[in-house]
Amino acid sequence: MKKIFAAVLLLACSLPAYAHAAKTVTVKEAKTLRDDTRVVLTGKITGHAGDDDLYWLQDSTGKIRIDIDDDEWEDNHIAIGKTVRVVGDVDKNDGHTEIEVDHINVAH
Repeated sequence: MKKIFAAVLLLACSLPAYAHAAKTVTVKEAKTLRDDTRVVLTGKITGHAGDDDLYWLQDSTGKIRIDIDDDEWEDNHIAIGKTVRVVGDVDKNDGHTEIEVDHINVAH
């Protein structure tokens, strides 16, 4: 009985991890996904996109705005022109699609 309970408990605890698994996508694919979809993108930061925290991320399929907190930018030595890997959520507002960045690092 204890083994069954432990197995059920383990399964129940692991379900949220699967629910929030990030999907590796292109910029073009990211633009078609629903709001709050967890994604991973790789591309080059090509410049500012308006507000201080907004930048353009470009891959071979297009470009998309990404919202990077200052601490993520500074802690990971991110700069315009660098190729990066971004983990975040699709954010659809006012007819625009952008990525709310949770993690970013320089791609190797």
